[in-house]
Amino acid sequence: MQPLAPLSLRRTLLGIAHKSKASHIGTCLSCIEILSAVFQSVDISKIASQEADRDRIILSKGHAAAALYTTLHHCGLISEAEFNTYYSAGSLLSGHSNHFHPMVEHSTGALGHGLSAGVGMAMGLKARKLKSRVFVILGDGELNEGSNYEAFMLAGHLKLDNLCVLIDNNKLSGIGLTDSFCSLEPLADKLEAFNFHTIRQDGHQLQQLFDNIQTTAFANKPVAIICDTVKGKGVPFMEAQNAWHYRPLNDESYAKALAELY
Repeated sequence: MQPLAPLSLRRTLLGIAHKSKASHIGTCLSCIEILSAVFQSVDISKIASQEADRDRIILSKGHAAAALYTTLHHCGLISEAEFNTYYSAGSLLSGHSNHFHPMVEHSTGALGHGLSAGVGMAMGLKARKLKSRVFVILGDGELNEGSNYEAFMLAGHLKLDNLCVLIDNNKLSGIGLTDSFCSLEPLADKLEAFNFHTIRQDGHQLQQLFDNIQTTAFANKPVAIICDTVKGKGVPFMEAQNAWHYRPLNDESYAKALAELY
């Protein structure tokens, strides 16, 4: 397995985004450390063999699929040949995460669906007395969907201590500042009211993310980690610039991004 270093993941991500001419680059870059920390916290061999007691990982913000595929590729779960088919006709690696690919646990893209599916998986694992965890990665703009709060409420009521929700709080939705449309704050207070063990941290601090994922395995209630991130993180001309939600990379911007990547 290749190391899940954020810089390496970002370089691979930019390469596949440029090759495919796909968009959603900014939202992919903001969640690299989150994905890296989660995948370094699970048993990759069990995911590869689809064992019943594997941990489940759901990218609810499905438009960041390229970041998920990049991480799966670095974990050895998607081959180089298949990875290079991303966003092309007939590929299982579509622009939004798709369960047609066996390494993708749930199809997402219509926002607000991933957490409900994750709650169901967590309930199912408990019913089967399996000790696996379910990780759901949500976008902050996605939290305007009411289905999330129904799922939070049920998870808290059932004390689903095998559920860990990580919120990519990059503060930008597809059309502007998240808070300008419907503020989420005080987000931590809301999640705690739903009986979640809640942590807020810099979402680009990989070691802290990894440590929080590990220690909260014993929280005795569902876990929410609010990850304060920067859209376009790592490429200065993309950072906090919402144009890169939809804009693809041309040859010039790709070369510039690689030169500036840190």
